[in-house]
Amino acid sequence: MKNQRYIYYLIGTTLLLVIINTIFYLVQESQNEKNYLQTIKATQIIETANSLLADIKDAETGQRGYLLTDNISYLAPYQEAEKRLDKTFNTLYSLVIHNQSQLNTLRELKKWIGIKRAELALTIKLHDNQEGKLALNRINTDIGKNAMEQIKTLIKQLEREEKFRLISYNESFNRLNARIQVFAIAGSYILLVIIIMALITIIQNREQIVTLFRQVDDKNKQLEHQKNELQTLSRGLIKQNSELERFAYVASHDLRSPGVNLSSLLQLYETSFDQEEKKELFQAIKEVSSNLLVKMDDLIEMLRNSSELTEARENLSFEEVYTKILKNYSAEVKRTGATIDYDFSEAPAIIYPKPYLESIMQNLITNAIKYRHPDRPPHISIRTYQEEDKIYMIVQDNGQGIDLKKYGNQLFGIYRTFHGGKDSKGIGLYITKAQIIAMGGSIEVESTPGEGTTFIICFY
Repeated sequence: MKNQRYIYYLIGTTLLLVIINTIFYLVQESQNEKNYLQTIKATQIIETANSLLADIKDAETGQRGYLLTDNISYLAPYQEAEKRLDKTFNTLYSLVIHNQSQLNTLRELKKWIGIKRAELALTIKLHDNQEGKLALNRINTDIGKNAMEQIKTLIKQLEREEKFRLISYNESFNRLNARIQVFAIAGSYILLVIIIMALITIIQNREQIVTLFRQVDDKNKQLEHQKNELQTLSRGLIKQNSELERFAYVASHDLRSPGVNLSSLLQLYETSFDQEEKKELFQAIKEVSSNLLVKMDDLIEMLRNSSELTEARENLSFEEVYTKILKNYSAEVKRTGATIDYDFSEAPAIIYPKPYLESIMQNLITNAIKYRHPDRPPHISIRTYQEEDKIYMIVQDNGQGIDLKKYGNQLFGIYRTFHGGKDSKGIGLYITKAQIIAMGGSIEVESTPGEGTTFIICFY
């Protein structure tokens, strides 16, 4: 009876260990969820702060263009930016409302934005009152410049703090996963000690040995299964976090270009007086809107089936994908005077995930236009060919080019920019390479500063 009671104690201890292990896992999973939500919030704060800075720059660009050219159409960016500023600022305020440090920065930022907006409004008013010289003299003072510098400094301060938080959340996430693994391993060792103690206790009672061994074996399998589940869940959380982060980058980056193009088409439509041209523009707006909805559906489907994306391939025509992208970006092509020639005759089609192929081709085309050379209109050449069982695509431009000796190792890094454009986010090439690598392909770059860049993609 004494040995039997002792065995019951050991079994009870084993069950208690399993319960503690489960509770610990649930607590750690809850903390991981909190870290993930905080990561999303920090990313939103950074994006909103950048949007706020972009709005101020748009307002300043419109004001200067109007003062210098006396062309009232330049006021459109200024007026649109003015409409967006308060909404963007309020969004940023709602995101940081529980952070006293960021609130203090935001209050200071609001003051300088007010100074900058007042300066812009004053110069436009002076110009409208036929006092253009006074307006230009006002611009040459340091009031607006100092305000803009302060705004940039404060927004960078906001970004630094949020990026620091992102790093902190990621480190916390890794620490929590490590704790889960350590606790699971420790639980296994403790269970092993309990098993040894049980063996010593029941060695004199042969009739109970077989039964007890079965019980211990069942408990060991249960704990091993639980450990495997914990490890699987841990890997799943890491993969899910990575997929969600990549989806956020792809969504924000790939939807930006058709969105900007749609805005440009609307502006052209509003300012056009030719009915035939307005009819063409309206048709283009309908096509871009339709393509934008399709793109959003594709991205949502990509997120829903992210774990099966490598199997979600279809037979795609390079020319059809190219035509769709060109429609989505037609306003920018027209505005910049870009010319694009293509040749898909050697490899007209590919079996590939549709969202990935569209994203890859769009990123390379829009980058070629965005980083065009200031002294010549952009010219882009795209061609595909097949070599053995591999399909290649070459995208060549005559833009600014990249100093590969200086930036070659950083070219595909996230948040890496090399030309200082206001629309540069530093995620386009990062997304492109990630998508190509995920499908088993590779990407190479050849570039000469001042002459242009060539991307060579091997799809698989």
